[in-house]
Amino acid sequence: MTRKTYHGEEIVLALGFFDGVHLGHQALLEEIKKIGQRLGCKTGVMTFKEHPLELIFPNYTPWLITSNDQKASMIKALGIDFVFLNPFTEELMKLTPEKFITDYLLKRYKVKVVVVGFNYNFGYKGSGTTSDLKELGKQYGFEVEILPPFIINTHSVSSTFIRELISCGQVDEVKTFLGRNYALSGVVVQGKGLGHQYGIPTANIKLDKKLILPSTGVYYSHVHYRGKCFNGLTNLGFNPTFEKHPFSIETYIYDFDEDIYDQELTIEFLKKIRDEIKFDSIDDLIAQIRIDIECIRKDFIE
Repeated sequence: MTRKTYHGEEIVLALGFFDGVHLGHQALLEEIKKIGQRLGCKTGVMTFKEHPLELIFPNYTPWLITSNDQKASMIKALGIDFVFLNPFTEELMKLTPEKFITDYLLKRYKVKVVVVGFNYNFGYKGSGTTSDLKELGKQYGFEVEILPPFIINTHSVSSTFIRELISCGQVDEVKTFLGRNYALSGVVVQGKGLGHQYGIPTANIKLDKKLILPSTGVYYSHVHYRGKCFNGLTNLGFNPTFEKHPFSIETYIYDFDEDIYDQELTIEFLKKIRDEIKFDSIDDLIAQIRIDIECIRKDFIE
């Protein structure tokens, strides 16, 4: 994908954090594309590299659905010309709503139209509301469009709601709101080798980003490797059968026998099978894993 450079041309700009680029975000992006086509303007999204709460209330910072690279790639793939991933700084945090518009936004971009969601806030302590944004638009010469909640199955689609589904293990419901299954990517690293010893080898992946994880337990998954998709059984957790076992993400890949250490895999979560269990012995654990493998094969693969 060719990287475009912004040269100060008139732009229709969406503001927000856009974590996950869910179906509500996608509706907003479609709206800015329509406006851009009507006005003959470029389109863009202005967002931040860091979640604002990292600076404002660090203890309340959410684990994210997408990394910055994923977010930018998804937004551009939806046909948006520019993605501006700006640092969220202490200086920026202290700007009043009006100063945020005059000293920050309008100095960087030749804004023709700003598009935001109904719950957008800006400026010091989030004190600027969508009503304030409309007034500032009139004052400084740009249009403002505010989109209403995006409702699916009586739920207002939001990153917060999707994070709750993921963290509760309700991964089979995520696609309805995210527009795709939740997935994690990581590099395969060396594990204890216990599964291989018992004839059920697993790929252990290491994440290098602070992303939200499904609740501990066993999941039916799809494993993407070098352009191919395989069925998988993924276990997330601390494996309480072993004392002081570190948290791990391990996947048994069906009908697969390759050495993939140091290779990147993407694990797509489709359905939670069961919660994590502490077994009395390794033999009991292995027996349950074999049962899980056969249940997934019977219920989802064959």
